[in-house]
Amino acid sequence: MTRPTLLVMARDTAGVLAVASISLGAGMIYVPAGFIVGGVIVLTGVVMAAR
Repeated sequence: MTRPTLLVMARDTAGVLAVASISLGAGMIYVPAGFIVGGVIVLTGVVMAAR
């Protein structure tokens, strides 16, 4: 793999881990909040990628 490909993969992995951490943290406070927060973050990412 080339270096730019690895950098993109590392960035994407860091983003997925960040979303998972935020969702897990919210879920530790109130379980349904974890699913809601995770869904909102993913939906926001999809909308931003579509533009």
